[in-house]
Amino acid sequence: MILFTDGIFHSGKDETDTFCYMAVERGKIVGTFQTEPKRVRHCKRISLHGRHVYPCLIDAHVHMLHTIAVAAMGFSVCRITKDGVEPNDLAGVEARIRAYAKRQKESAVIAASNYILSAVRERRLPTKTELDDWGGGRAVVVYNIDGHSSALSTEMLKKIGIEPKGHDGILSGEAHERVQGKLTDVIASSITLPVLAKGIANFHNMCAEYGIALVGALEGNGDSAEDKTTGLVVGLARRFDIGVRFYLQYMDQKKAEKFTKYQKHLRVGGCGDWEMDGSIGSHSAAFHVPFRDTGNASECYYSQEEVDRAVQTFDRAGYQIASHAIGDKAVERILKALSGTDSDRMHRIEHCEFVTDETLKALLEWGKNKLAVVMQPGYSWIDRQYLHTYEQFLEPECMKEMRLRSLYDGGLCVCGSSDSPVQDMNPYVQMLGMVDFYIPEESLTAYEAFRTYTVNPAKAMREDGSYGTLEVGKRADFFVAEKDFFRLSAEEIGEFRPARTYYGGKPYRHKAGGVWGLLKMLLKIPKAV
Repeated sequence: MILFTDGIFHSGKDETDTFCYMAVERGKIVGTFQTEPKRVRHCKRISLHGRHVYPCLIDAHVHMLHTIAVAAMGFSVCRITKDGVEPNDLAGVEARIRAYAKRQKESAVIAASNYILSAVRERRLPTKTELDDWGGGRAVVVYNIDGHSSALSTEMLKKIGIEPKGHDGILSGEAHERVQGKLTDVIASSITLPVLAKGIANFHNMCAEYGIALVGALEGNGDSAEDKTTGLVVGLARRFDIGVRFYLQYMDQKKAEKFTKYQKHLRVGGCGDWEMDGSIGSHSAAFHVPFRDTGNASECYYSQEEVDRAVQTFDRAGYQIASHAIGDKAVERILKALSGTDSDRMHRIEHCEFVTDETLKALLEWGKNKLAVVMQPGYSWIDRQYLHTYEQFLEPECMKEMRLRSLYDGGLCVCGSSDSPVQDMNPYVQMLGMVDFYIPEESLTAYEAFRTYTVNPAKAMREDGSYGTLEVGKRADFFVAEKDFFRLSAEEIGEFRPARTYYGGKPYRHKAGGVWGLLKMLLKIPKAV
C-alpha cells in the first residue's frame, strides 16, 4: 500500500471538496483522509510537496489512429503563431511541401495536415496539378485543418480508385468523407514498425503531459472493404497504459460486430459513417441559411428516414450511439432520431456547435440527464483569435446559435474533447475556450470546464465507477500541479500544465519510442476497450 501525503487533493466531486492524504493499493484508491490515518502509518509514504492533486482527465473524442500517425510521421503545413498563420499563401505552402518531399523516398506517401484554408490568401486548397509538381509525382494528400476537405495528387487519386482525368484533386463534403477509409489504408500501408512504435510512444507521452488517463477513440471507416487498420488499432489499444474506449464509426452492423467482443460496453458512431454533415471551414456544415461568402447552403448527408432507421437499429441492439453534427440543421436531424429512443445509455451528439432556439428547447426537454454533447470550444477560440473562419463564412444569425452554458445549465452532459488530430490533444486550450467562449455570456467557470473533462465524460462513457473523481474504489489516476486550477484566469488556464502524472498510483515514465518497447507492450494481457 502507498500513502500519498503533503498534497491538497481535489476530489472533483465539487469545487471545494478536498482532503490531505490518499491511500492506494493495487492501482486503486482505498482511502482518503483529512488527518494521517494510523492504520496505514507503516506503508510506503510518498510526499507530494504541498502541490495540488486532481483526477486525471478524459478526452472523449479522439481519432487515435490518425493521431498516432501524425505524431510519428506527420507533416503540418501551417502553424499558428502570435502574429498569425504561417504560411499564409500558396507560395509558402508550395515551399513547405517541396522541402518536405525532397527528404522523402520517391515511393513515399505524403500526408500533410493543418492546411488552414481560411487563412491562406487564395482561399482554396491546392489543385492536383500543383501537388503533382510540388510533391515530385508522389502520392500526396493535404487535409484542411477541420478534417473535412482535402487535396490529392494524381498518384493519390489513383491509389484510392478515383479517375484523375478531368478531376482537380479537391474533395469536399460527402466526396471527401466517403473516401477516408481508402485514404487511411494508403497512409497506414506506409507506416513501418519503427514509425508505429514512435507514434504510440508519442501518444502516451502526450496524454501524460496533459494529465489524460482515458480517451474515447472514434475509429473505423465504412468505405474500406476490410478496414484492417481498425483491427490493428483495436489490438494495440487493448495493451496501452492509458484507457481506451472505442466508438466504431460504422452504420453497417456486421462491421461493428467484428469488434464488439473486445468492447466493455457496446459503442458505435462518432464521425465516419455517422456524420450528419461536414464542417464550416469546408463549407459542408448543414445550416438552414446559406454560407455568407458563397451564398450556397449544404444539406445533411442523410435523410431523416435514413438517420431514424440507423439509430433505431443500433439502439435496439444495445449500442450507445454517437453522431457528428455541427450545423443547426444537422443537430436537428440527429436529435429527432435520438429522441425516438428510450434507453439509459446516454447517446451522444459530437460537436453540437450551432443550435437554434427551437432545437435548444427540444434538446433540454428530451436530453436532460440522458444526452451527452461532446464539444471542442478551443477550436472556435482559436478561430476567433487567428483564423476568422466563422466571421467570414457564417451569417450573424448563425453565430448567435453558439451555445455552451445554455446546454450545461439545462442538464445536458457537456463533455470537452480535442477531436485530435484536428486539434492538438491539449485539454487546456479547450477549457480556455470554455471560460472565454465565443459568445461571452455562454462561458463556463474554471471548475465547470474541469468537469467537462472529468465527471461528465466519465458519466457519458459509462466509466464513472472508475474515472472522473478521486474517490475510494476508483483508479488512482491523478496529476499534481503547482497552482489551484479552479482559481486560474482564462489566460492561466491556457498555459496550465501538470507537474507530474500518475497512473494506478505510479508516476508515468517517458517512453523512448523504440521497437523493443512496442514489443514489450504487446506482451501485456489485453484489456477491454
